[in-house]
Amino acid sequence: MNMGADGEILNDAPGVPFLTCGFFTDGYAAEAAQLRESLDRTGTPYFLKRFASRGYWEANTRIKPEFLLDCLRRFPGRDVVYLDADSVVRSPLKLFFDFDADLGVFIAPADAGMTHRYLTGTLYLRNTPAMHAFVEDWIAAQDGMVLGVDQDSFTSAVERHPELKIGPLPESYVKIFDRGSETPVVEHFQASRQRVKLQRTMKKTRNVVLGVVFVAALAWLITTWL
Repeated sequence: MNMGADGEILNDAPGVPFLTCGFFTDGYAAEAAQLRESLDRTGTPYFLKRFASRGYWEANTRIKPEFLLDCLRRFPGRDVVYLDADSVVRSPLKLFFDFDADLGVFIAPADAGMTHRYLTGTLYLRNTPAMHAFVEDWIAAQDGMVLGVDQDSFTSAVERHPELKIGPLPESYVKIFDRGSETPVVEHFQASRQRVKLQRTMKKTRNVVLGVVFVAALAWLITTWL
């Protein structure tokens, strides 16, 4: 993927009220290249930026609000549409040319079996002072997090800003590739399923340690009582 020395790629277009923004680490460079190709193919203006990895998957997800605040400040007068790096745009993002809300996000039904109520892989952010304050609180909610992901802090920030008008995004704008039958406008491939996650690694390590302790205790009991 060709980019500047600063790791940034900007391909803007006149007359479009929003700019599609996304970030990626080296581990997602191939996915980001596919996203860029789909943005070019659909004539969607975009800004993509490479970040150095922060060491593990959960920490990398928490780059998201920091990146979005920079985008809001850097492109005043332009609303921001955020897309995860492992997504692909299948058709023009017509919904965002006249979106009647401050914040657009998919809200998962209670019975959908999702880990979070809000799915932040596709977002719409109206570029207003209120939105800047919201994203600043989103960043603040991550302070001290180790295992938390961006969706955890997003939920906390939403609860702090009831004044924001939230517009539910249709499933077609956050379509997970192997769920449902909705025709996708934005399709998400959830590459994170293949990434090593700190929380999962810690659980496996804990289970191994507990197993070793159990076997050692059992051996001690056998040698003591027999």
